Amino acid sequence: MKACLPWPVVRGAQPHPRTLGRVLKLWLCELWLLLTGPGLNVNPLPHEEDVDFINEYVNLHNELRGSVFPQGSNLRFMTWDVALSRTARAWGKKCMNQHNIYLDKGHGSHPVFTDIGENMWIGPEHEFTASIAIRSWHEERKNYNFHNDTCFEEDCSHYIQLVWDSSYKVGCAVTPCSSVGNVKHAALFICNYAPGGTQMRRPYQAGAFCTRCRSDDKCTDLLCSNADRDQATYYQFWYPRWEVPRPLVCDPLCLFILFLRVACFLLSVIIVLIMQSQFPDISAERQMFSEGKVFSTEEEMRTEEEAEEKEETIEEGEKEDEG
Repeated sequence: MKACLPWPVVRGAQPHPRTLGRVLKLWLCELWLLLTGPGLNVNPLPHEEDVDFINEYVNLHNELRGSVFPQGSNLRFMTWDVALSRTARAWGKKCMNQHNIYLDKGHGSHPVFTDIGENMWIGPEHEFTASIAIRSWHEERKNYNFHNDTCFEEDCSHYIQLVWDSSYKVGCAVTPCSSVGNVKHAALFICNYAPGGTQMRRPYQAGAFCTRCRSDDKCTDLLCSNADRDQATYYQFWYPRWEVPRPLVCDPLCLFILFLRVACFLLSVIIVLIMQSQFPDISAERQMFSEGKVFSTEEEMRTEEEAEEKEETIEEGEKEDEG
Protein backbone atom coordinates (compact mmCIF):
# COMPACT_ATOMS: atom_id res chain seq x y z
CA MET A 1 0.00 0.00 0.00
CA LYS A 2 1.31 3.47 -0.90
CA ALA A 3 2.11 5.86 1.90
CA CYS A 4 -0.51 8.48 2.72
CA LEU A 5 1.30 11.79 2.04
CA PRO A 6 -0.24 15.20 2.75
CA TRP A 7 -1.15 17.30 -0.29
CA PRO A 8 -0.27 21.03 -0.05
CA VAL A 9 -3.16 23.48 -0.38
CA VAL A 10 -2.53 27.16 -1.17
CA ARG A 11 -4.39 29.53 1.13
CA GLY A 12 -6.94 31.76 -0.51
CA ALA A 13 -7.03 29.69 -3.68
CA GLN A 14 -10.21 28.07 -4.93
CA PRO A 15 -10.11 24.32 -4.37
CA HIS A 16 -9.55 22.51 -7.62
CA PRO A 17 -11.65 19.38 -8.23
CA ARG A 18 -8.48 17.30 -8.53
CA THR A 19 -7.27 18.77 -5.23
CA LEU A 20 -10.54 17.86 -3.56
CA GLY A 21 -10.22 14.33 -4.91
CA ARG A 22 -6.70 13.98 -3.53
CA VAL A 23 -7.75 15.36 -0.13
CA LEU A 24 -10.61 12.89 -0.04
CA LYS A 25 -8.19 10.12 -0.97
CA LEU A 26 -5.91 11.25 1.87
CA TRP A 27 -8.77 11.13 4.36
CA LEU A 28 -9.77 7.68 3.17
CA CYS A 29 -6.18 6.53 3.46
CA GLU A 30 -5.91 7.83 7.02
CA LEU A 31 -9.21 6.18 7.90
CA TRP A 32 -7.90 2.89 6.52
CA LEU A 33 -4.75 3.12 8.63
CA LEU A 34 -6.82 4.00 11.68
CA LEU A 35 -9.04 0.98 11.24
CA THR A 36 -6.41 -1.55 10.23
CA GLY A 37 -3.32 -0.21 11.98
CA PRO A 38 -4.05 -1.67 15.43
CA GLY A 39 -4.74 -5.04 13.86
CA LEU A 40 -1.54 -5.23 11.81
CA ASN A 41 0.47 -6.53 14.73
CA VAL A 42 -2.29 -8.61 16.31
CA ASN A 43 -1.24 -12.20 16.91
CA PRO A 44 -4.34 -13.96 18.26
CA LEU A 45 -3.71 -16.76 20.71
CA PRO A 46 -4.41 -20.22 19.27
CA HIS A 47 -7.51 -22.24 20.10
CA GLU A 48 -6.88 -25.32 22.23
CA GLU A 49 -7.98 -27.61 19.37
CA ASP A 50 -5.92 -25.89 16.68
CA VAL A 51 -3.93 -28.64 14.94
CA ASP A 52 -0.73 -26.62 14.46
CA PHE A 53 -0.80 -25.53 18.10
CA ILE A 54 -1.29 -29.14 19.26
CA ASN A 55 1.49 -30.47 17.06
CA GLU A 56 3.85 -27.77 18.30
CA TYR A 57 3.58 -28.53 21.99
CA VAL A 58 3.17 -32.33 21.70
CA ASN A 59 6.22 -32.66 19.45
CA LEU A 60 8.26 -30.42 21.73
CA HIS A 61 7.28 -32.47 24.78
CA ASN A 62 8.43 -35.66 23.08
CA GLU A 63 11.62 -34.01 21.85
CA LEU A 64 12.59 -32.87 25.33
CA ARG A 65 11.58 -36.17 26.94
CA GLY A 66 13.71 -38.05 24.44
CA SER A 67 16.79 -35.95 25.18
CA VAL A 68 16.93 -36.12 28.98
CA PHE A 69 20.25 -36.46 30.77
CA PRO A 70 20.98 -38.88 32.19
CA GLN A 71 19.26 -40.95 29.56
CA GLY A 72 15.82 -42.30 30.41
CA SER A 73 15.02 -45.97 29.93
CA ASN A 74 11.25 -45.91 30.50
CA LEU A 75 9.83 -42.52 29.46
CA ARG A 76 6.58 -42.85 27.54
CA PHE A 77 5.72 -41.26 24.23
CA MET A 78 3.12 -38.48 24.61
CA THR A 79 -0.04 -37.90 22.58
CA TRP A 80 -2.77 -35.27 22.69
CA ASP A 81 -5.91 -35.54 24.83
CA VAL A 82 -8.89 -33.27 24.19
CA ALA A 83 -10.32 -33.54 27.72
CA LEU A 84 -7.05 -32.38 29.27
CA SER A 85 -6.94 -29.39 26.91
CA ARG A 86 -10.55 -28.48 27.80
CA THR A 87 -9.67 -28.64 31.48
CA ALA A 88 -6.69 -26.36 30.84
CA ARG A 89 -8.91 -23.90 28.98
CA ALA A 90 -11.65 -23.98 31.64
CA TRP A 91 -9.22 -23.19 34.45
CA GLY A 92 -7.34 -20.65 32.36
CA LYS A 93 -10.52 -18.60 31.93
CA LYS A 94 -10.35 -17.80 35.65
CA CYS A 95 -7.10 -15.86 35.03
CA MET A 96 -5.61 -16.78 38.41
CA ASN A 97 -2.03 -17.54 39.35
CA GLN A 98 -3.16 -20.64 41.19
CA HIS A 99 -3.17 -24.34 40.38
CA ASN A 100 -6.42 -26.06 39.51
CA ILE A 101 -8.19 -27.14 42.71
CA TYR A 102 -10.30 -29.74 40.85
CA LEU A 103 -7.46 -31.93 39.60
CA ASP A 104 -7.69 -34.35 42.53
CA LYS A 105 -11.50 -34.48 42.78
CA GLY A 106 -12.44 -37.79 41.19
CA HIS A 107 -13.29 -37.32 37.54
CA GLY A 108 -13.69 -33.57 37.88
CA SER A 109 -10.95 -32.88 35.34
CA HIS A 110 -11.11 -35.92 33.07
CA PRO A 111 -13.72 -38.56 32.23
CA VAL A 112 -11.20 -41.42 32.61
CA PHE A 113 -8.10 -40.32 34.54
CA THR A 114 -8.26 -39.27 38.18
CA ASP A 115 -4.57 -38.40 38.64
CA ILE A 116 -3.87 -35.22 36.64
CA GLY A 117 -0.67 -33.14 36.58
CA GLU A 118 -0.38 -29.47 35.66
CA ASN A 119 2.20 -26.90 34.51
CA MET A 120 1.50 -23.16 34.21
CA TRP A 121 3.25 -20.28 32.45
CA ILE A 122 2.31 -16.59 32.73
CA GLY A 123 3.77 -13.88 30.54
CA PRO A 124 2.94 -10.98 28.22
CA GLU A 125 0.46 -11.98 25.57
CA HIS A 126 2.53 -10.60 22.69
CA GLU A 127 5.54 -12.69 23.78
CA PHE A 128 3.77 -16.02 24.04
CA THR A 129 4.66 -19.11 22.09
CA ALA A 130 4.21 -22.68 23.25
CA SER A 131 7.92 -23.25 22.67
CA ILE A 132 8.96 -20.36 24.94
CA ALA A 133 6.69 -21.54 27.75
CA ILE A 134 7.66 -25.23 27.60
CA ARG A 135 11.38 -24.52 27.30
CA SER A 136 11.17 -22.29 30.36
CA TRP A 137 9.88 -25.31 32.30
CA HIS A 138 12.68 -27.41 30.86
CA GLU A 139 15.26 -24.88 32.04
CA GLU A 140 14.54 -25.97 35.62
CA ARG A 141 16.66 -29.06 34.89
CA LYS A 142 19.72 -26.90 35.68
CA ASN A 143 18.51 -26.72 39.27
CA TYR A 144 17.61 -30.40 39.58
CA ASN A 145 20.11 -33.03 40.70
CA PHE A 146 18.93 -36.35 39.32
CA HIS A 147 21.31 -38.50 41.35
CA ASN A 148 20.35 -36.93 44.68
CA ASP A 149 16.76 -36.22 43.63
CA THR A 150 17.08 -32.68 44.97
CA CYS A 151 16.34 -29.20 43.66
CA PHE A 152 18.80 -26.34 44.21
CA GLU A 153 16.09 -23.73 43.89
CA GLU A 154 12.63 -23.55 45.43
CA ASP A 155 10.81 -25.33 42.63
CA CYS A 156 11.70 -27.86 39.95
CA SER A 157 8.15 -29.26 39.66
CA HIS A 158 7.60 -28.02 36.10
CA TYR A 159 10.64 -29.91 34.83
CA ILE A 160 9.78 -33.03 36.85
CA GLN A 161 6.29 -33.14 35.37
CA LEU A 162 7.63 -32.48 31.89
CA VAL A 163 9.84 -35.60 32.03
CA TRP A 164 7.65 -37.77 34.26
CA ASP A 165 8.01 -41.30 32.91
CA SER A 166 4.44 -42.63 33.23
CA SER A 167 2.71 -39.56 31.72
CA TYR A 168 1.61 -40.24 28.16
CA LYS A 169 -1.32 -37.86 27.58
CA VAL A 170 -1.06 -34.08 27.40
CA GLY A 171 -3.49 -31.27 26.65
CA CYS A 172 -2.72 -27.54 26.74
CA ALA A 173 -4.57 -24.26 26.31
CA VAL A 174 -3.61 -20.58 26.37
CA THR A 175 -5.98 -17.86 27.58
CA PRO A 176 -5.72 -14.07 27.20
CA CYS A 177 -6.20 -12.21 30.50
CA SER A 178 -6.35 -8.51 31.24
CA SER A 179 -3.98 -9.19 34.13
CA VAL A 180 -2.59 -12.11 36.10
CA GLY A 181 -0.73 -11.00 39.18
CA ASN A 182 1.57 -8.18 38.13
CA VAL A 183 1.47 -9.08 34.44
CA LYS A 184 -0.84 -6.87 32.37
CA HIS A 185 -2.33 -8.11 29.08
CA ALA A 186 -1.15 -11.56 30.05
CA ALA A 187 -1.24 -14.97 28.41
CA LEU A 188 -1.95 -17.86 30.78
CA PHE A 189 -0.61 -21.11 29.31
CA ILE A 190 -1.59 -24.35 31.05
CA CYS A 191 -0.70 -27.96 30.25
CA ASN A 192 -2.40 -30.89 31.92
CA TYR A 193 -0.89 -34.37 32.04
CA ALA A 194 -2.20 -37.87 32.66
CA PRO A 195 -1.21 -39.72 34.66
CA GLY A 196 0.23 -36.82 36.65
CA GLY A 197 3.64 -36.74 38.25
CA THR A 198 4.66 -36.29 41.87
CA GLN A 199 7.85 -35.33 43.66
CA MET A 200 8.03 -38.48 45.75
CA ARG A 201 10.66 -40.12 43.52
CA ARG A 202 12.92 -39.49 40.55
CA PRO A 203 10.91 -38.63 37.44
CA TYR A 204 12.26 -41.57 35.41
CA GLN A 205 14.66 -44.49 35.54
CA ALA A 206 18.12 -43.82 34.16
CA GLY A 207 19.51 -46.15 31.51
CA ALA A 208 19.74 -46.66 27.78
CA PHE A 209 16.74 -45.35 25.92
CA CYS A 210 13.74 -47.71 25.68
CA THR A 211 15.49 -50.55 27.53
CA ARG A 212 12.74 -50.71 30.18
CA CYS A 213 9.70 -50.31 27.99
CA ARG A 214 6.88 -52.81 28.37
CA SER A 215 7.05 -55.99 26.30
CA ASP A 216 4.25 -54.80 24.01
CA ASP A 217 5.78 -51.33 23.52
CA LYS A 218 8.01 -50.15 20.72
CA CYS A 219 10.64 -47.42 20.71
CA THR A 220 9.54 -44.20 18.99
CA ASP A 221 11.83 -41.16 19.12
CA LEU A 222 13.71 -42.76 22.05
CA LEU A 223 10.43 -43.11 23.98
CA CYS A 224 8.15 -46.05 24.80
CA SER A 225 5.07 -45.98 22.58
CA ASN A 226 2.07 -48.26 22.35
CA ALA A 227 -0.63 -48.14 19.66
CA ASP A 228 -3.48 -48.96 22.07
CA ARG A 229 -2.27 -46.64 24.81
CA ASP A 230 -1.54 -43.76 22.44
CA GLN A 231 -4.81 -43.97 20.54
CA ALA A 232 -6.64 -40.65 20.56
CA THR A 233 -10.12 -40.55 22.09
CA TYR A 234 -12.37 -37.59 21.33
CA TYR A 235 -14.75 -36.99 24.22
CA GLN A 236 -17.37 -35.16 22.21
CA PHE A 237 -19.84 -34.42 25.00
CA TRP A 238 -17.47 -34.08 27.97
CA TYR A 239 -16.63 -30.72 29.54
CA PRO A 240 -15.56 -29.93 33.12
CA ARG A 241 -18.64 -29.59 35.34
CA TRP A 242 -17.12 -26.65 37.18
CA GLU A 243 -16.48 -24.63 34.00
CA VAL A 244 -18.25 -21.24 34.03
CA PRO A 245 -19.81 -20.42 31.66
CA ARG A 246 -20.24 -24.03 30.62
CA PRO A 247 -20.52 -24.81 26.90
CA LEU A 248 -24.00 -25.87 25.79
CA VAL A 249 -23.78 -29.53 24.81
CA CYS A 250 -26.40 -32.24 24.42
CA ASP A 251 -25.23 -35.79 25.12
CA PRO A 252 -27.16 -38.93 24.00
CA LEU A 253 -29.38 -38.83 27.12
CA CYS A 254 -30.21 -35.18 26.43
CA LEU A 255 -31.01 -36.01 22.80
CA PHE A 256 -33.25 -38.92 23.88
CA ILE A 257 -35.24 -36.71 26.28
CA LEU A 258 -35.57 -34.02 23.63
CA PHE A 259 -36.82 -36.58 21.11
CA LEU A 260 -39.25 -38.01 23.67
CA ARG A 261 -40.72 -34.59 24.43
CA VAL A 262 -41.16 -33.76 20.76
CA ALA A 263 -42.78 -37.16 20.15
CA CYS A 264 -45.22 -36.63 23.05
CA PHE A 265 -46.12 -33.20 21.74
CA LEU A 266 -46.76 -34.50 18.23
CA LEU A 267 -48.83 -37.41 19.62
CA SER A 268 -50.98 -34.97 21.60
CA VAL A 269 -51.57 -32.86 18.48
CA ILE A 270 -52.54 -35.95 16.47
CA ILE A 271 -55.01 -37.11 19.14
CA VAL A 272 -56.65 -33.68 19.24
CA LEU A 273 -57.00 -33.61 15.45
CA ILE A 274 -58.51 -37.12 15.44
CA MET A 275 -61.02 -36.17 18.14
CA GLN A 276 -62.02 -33.05 16.23
CA SER A 277 -62.50 -35.06 13.02
CA GLN A 278 -64.67 -37.66 14.81
CA PHE A 279 -66.72 -35.11 16.75
CA PRO A 280 -66.67 -31.93 14.66
CA ASP A 281 -69.86 -30.40 16.23
CA ILE A 282 -69.35 -31.39 19.82
CA SER A 283 -69.37 -27.77 20.97
CA ALA A 284 -72.52 -26.97 18.98
CA GLU A 285 -74.24 -30.11 20.30
CA ARG A 286 -73.38 -29.11 23.84
CA GLN A 287 -74.88 -25.66 23.25
CA MET A 288 -77.98 -27.13 21.62
CA PHE A 289 -78.38 -29.53 24.50
CA SER A 290 -78.19 -26.68 26.98
CA GLU A 291 -80.71 -24.59 25.01
CA GLY A 292 -83.04 -27.58 24.62
CA LYS A 293 -82.92 -28.16 28.33
CA VAL A 294 -83.94 -24.54 28.92
CA PHE A 295 -86.79 -24.85 26.43
CA SER A 296 -87.98 -28.04 28.11
CA THR A 297 -88.02 -26.34 31.48
CA GLU A 298 -90.08 -23.45 30.13
CA GLU A 299 -92.62 -25.82 28.53
CA GLU A 300 -92.96 -27.75 31.77
CA MET A 301 -93.57 -24.51 33.64
CA ARG A 302 -96.25 -23.50 31.12
CA THR A 303 -97.93 -26.90 31.39
CA GLU A 304 -97.99 -26.66 35.17
CA GLU A 305 -99.47 -23.15 34.99
CA GLU A 306 -102.17 -24.30 32.56
CA ALA A 307 -103.00 -27.27 34.78
CA GLU A 308 -103.31 -25.00 37.80
CA GLU A 309 -105.56 -22.63 35.84
CA LYS A 310 -107.79 -25.54 34.81
CA GLU A 311 -108.01 -26.73 38.39
CA GLU A 312 -108.92 -23.25 39.54
CA THR A 313 -111.61 -23.01 36.81
CA ILE A 314 -113.06 -26.37 37.80
CA GLU A 315 -113.15 -25.40 41.45
CA GLU A 316 -114.89 -22.14 40.65
CA GLY A 317 -117.44 -23.99 38.53
CA GLU A 318 -118.15 -26.44 41.32
CA LYS A 319 -118.68 -23.61 43.78
CA GLU A 320 -121.13 -21.93 41.40
CA ASP A 321 -123.06 -25.18 40.98
CA GLU A 322 -123.28 -25.62 44.73
CA GLY A 323 -124.55 -22.06 45.12
